[in-house]
Amino acid sequence: MSDEEFDGASGEGPEGADRVVLRASAAKWVWILIGSMVFLAFGAGMAFSDRTGAAAKAIGWFLVVMFGFCAVIALRQLVSPGSLTITSTTVDMIRNGRLTSFELVDCSRFTTWRNPSRGVTTVVFDYLPDPDTEVTRTNREVMGGSRSLPDSYGLSAQALADLLNEARAAGLAEPGGR
Repeated sequence: MSDEEFDGASGEGPEGADRVVLRASAAKWVWILIGSMVFLAFGAGMAFSDRTGAAAKAIGWFLVVMFGFCAVIALRQLVSPGSLTITSTTVDMIRNGRLTSFELVDCSRFTTWRNPSRGVTTVVFDYLPDPDTEVTRTNREVMGGSRSLPDSYGLSAQALADLLNEARAAGLAEPGGR
């Protein structure tokens, strides 16, 4: 796998392997922030108005709290977006400040699954170290894998699955790969 850059820095990995760093898209968080601020302003207008009754003031305060929280979350996501770092041996996912690592030799082939209720296509895979629980069995039955990635990191879901499969194949071809 060559050293590529997608909306972020890339370079030599910790073991000297090439890596690809993908960043989560900020566009949806900008829209969530804008929408939250609109409802926050509407709620503040209701909460602080002298012409509204007690019920309207309560609804206004509810809107201020609810959409204020949404705005804070959107700002946090804009300041510290998630990322996916792919090497020939691992996939490191940072989301909400938490690092989750997957050894590619422990991952099945990456495929896509379209969620019929949300209309969103995501990348799914089976992670062998996952325990055999009711949740993992249900995920495997419904999605075709025990895990899914939360974002496509600026690529289509199919392009991301292809990139991950290329990295997995490269890692398995290296000495020491399974």
